[in-house]
Amino acid sequence: MFRTKCVVVLLVVSSSALCSVARAGLLGYWPLDETSGTVATNLVPGGTNGILVGTGITWMNDPERGQVLSFGAAGITNYVDAGVLPPIGNTTDFTWSFWAYHQDAANNDVILGNRYNSDSQAGSQWIKFTPTKFECNIDPSPHLDYADLPRDQWIHHAVVKRAVDRSLTYYRNGVAVITTNVTFTSTATGRPFYMGGDKFAEWWMGRLDDVAIWDSALPAESIAGLADGTLTPLTAPFYLKVGVFDLADAVGGGDGTLPGLGGAGNLGVTMGVYKTFPNNRFVDGVFAPNTNDVACVIDGAGRTYDFNDQNSTGGAGLPWCNGLNMDTDPSVAGGLLPDFNGDPDNHSLLSGHASKGITFDLEAVRAATGLYIESFTATIGDSRPKTGGSISYYVFVDGILVTNRFNVRDSEDFITVTEVSTGRYLSIAITDANDDPFCDHGYLGDPFLHLTLPPPPSPVHPKGTMFLLR
Repeated sequence: MFRTKCVVVLLVVSSSALCSVARAGLLGYWPLDETSGTVATNLVPGGTNGILVGTGITWMNDPERGQVLSFGAAGITNYVDAGVLPPIGNTTDFTWSFWAYHQDAANNDVILGNRYNSDSQAGSQWIKFTPTKFECNIDPSPHLDYADLPRDQWIHHAVVKRAVDRSLTYYRNGVAVITTNVTFTSTATGRPFYMGGDKFAEWWMGRLDDVAIWDSALPAESIAGLADGTLTPLTAPFYLKVGVFDLADAVGGGDGTLPGLGGAGNLGVTMGVYKTFPNNRFVDGVFAPNTNDVACVIDGAGRTYDFNDQNSTGGAGLPWCNGLNMDTDPSVAGGLLPDFNGDPDNHSLLSGHASKGITFDLEAVRAATGLYIESFTATIGDSRPKTGGSISYYVFVDGILVTNRFNVRDSEDFITVTEVSTGRYLSIAITDANDDPFCDHGYLGDPFLHLTLPPPPSPVHPKGTMFLLR
């Protein structure tokens, strides 16, 4: 496939129009399209540019790929310093994707990654893609021993680590060829990320193009699209699964899957403060409903709402939790409800004692999934069989109240909210119904966003005079 500059520019413009380029999860994308200089530009806003080191690195026009970066000689100091990798351990995801043209015998030179620490020729935690295997020297040191790279062929490579099933998979030209499952006993932090060799050794000979890394596990469909040219790192979805996105898992820092990898979350609120969580890309913030005449902020756009007539306590009780943080499970009452807490493959539970609110960033979900949000559904109510408990609940989309009920006692409602299909912020609040906070434990069973493929664009009707030809 011959790749021209015109094609690259069109793809970048298209993706920026759709998702403002800076997509959550994409850490670095180096197209390697420069024609001169010592900087390899990272197209991710705020991302680390690569710095070329050594006299053997040159920009060149490849007859098949167009403009690429060439590492013209093995065994001499030639590499690109592209910053530092995020932590790699049991609960982390990552994806590496790139095109490589290997020009040497089979060896263990570093095509991407590192061999040593950044400050000295030392260090026992390396992670590197070589012409013979992918080496990850983090206890217990899993390797992907794929077929040696042939010489003088452009090949698309990708390595994907998924924390949810502990898998590590290598793809060649869009096809998964080897997978291993591993449970790490340590976490590698501060590992440098180089291209074409380590800072101190193992310099590679060949050419590179379109290098990209994510802190998300790209699905197989995205890897195939990167390999066949229908996707770029700026447009490849991170999560391609039509179905449900679990907001309870998102509260715990997960990716919205069932069963999720998210922890408890335990997001507490503070009266008078709209509290944000920069490390949680899907939770925009939490808040304590007001108990006076001063309305409280309920979303990232600064919108406010006055809960005073249905609230007498400010943020009391246990925090928002992915799972059960109450002493009784509402789903066991009379056997009438699904097993929200005990069947993680199919159900989930988001719980929180009155009074508190939480807001989800729907744009972050769209960016991470590449999918359309059709609706939000949940079973929401008071945590029966608690005695004496009662709550009032509210659901907002972009500050507009779309559904609510006052003084819910020993019961629940099944709600469907379609306004999320075009909204940015989904806000949910539980208050104590303005009686007292005792036993006022609210919950949301199966708080799911329903994801579908994006609807087709509306047909464009031609303007001007139309002629009927016979």
